[in-house]
Amino acid sequence: MWILLSFIYALTNAFYTNFNNQRRYNGYVLGIWRGFGVSFCISPLLLTIPLNISLSYLTILVFQGVLIGLYDSHIFFASARFGQNSGSGFMATALLITAILWWALEINEWQKLLQNPPYLISLLLILSAYSISYWNMMRVKVNKEAEIYLYPAVFALAFMSIATRYIAIHGGTMYNGIIYYLTIACFVSGIYNLIFYLKSRKDISPLSHPSLKDGLKLIFLSTVLIAAKTAAMRLCQNPGYVVAILLTSPVLTYIIKYHQLTITLPLLINIGLLVLLLILVG
Repeated sequence: MWILLSFIYALTNAFYTNFNNQRRYNGYVLGIWRGFGVSFCISPLLLTIPLNISLSYLTILVFQGVLIGLYDSHIFFASARFGQNSGSGFMATALLITAILWWALEINEWQKLLQNPPYLISLLLILSAYSISYWNMMRVKVNKEAEIYLYPAVFALAFMSIATRYIAIHGGTMYNGIIYYLTIACFVSGIYNLIFYLKSRKDISPLSHPSLKDGLKLIFLSTVLIAAKTAAMRLCQNPGYVVAILLTSPVLTYIIKYHQLTITLPLLINIGLLVLLLILVG
């Protein structure tokens, strides 16, 4: 189930990350639409879940909101400035960062892996090979300026993935975690983008604002994306495995845009490594 949900996450992310490629709206404005829009639309569902959450859980939600704001604004601006899939290869590093950070935080899981050296070695080799292979496949599309610009987004994605798993697990039920994420974390991300938009209006070139139709489309995509991601993160063993499937987004984007898929050796190698990873951890 987590594999299926991860592919839904990857598919909606394919639409989401390229949303601003042709429109070229202000990235902070899109973040404001996404943050406040999703939170406002889902907020009535807060009446269906307990609201007596702990301070530590609320802190994670607020931290997640800041990470969302940082990640979204960088992705939207990168898409507008550098084109679709800009820096996609570079984002493969988020896979290894996420997996390693999770094991560092959840030391018990790492100790369990150490008890089975052949499995651990196979897992590390496949994760590394997949990340490197993906990088090589996408590097022809990596803009150096975009790569530097996306450094914060890479680490934001890693920490977001880990925070999402904590939100999903410690929210009580899966449904509760999704609602907390969609309302509280998204609201904080809206505040983040609003602050930076007001601070940077004089420093960035004016970009058009989204229409109501585009704004609602963004809100819908974001809601589905977050729900699928949160559910997948709760069910998987390591959030890095979900990120591995997320990296299929550029391929899905190509299929959606051109209604075809060019089969190449690097693509086949990446698919093979991903299948091996899913067999190993699924």
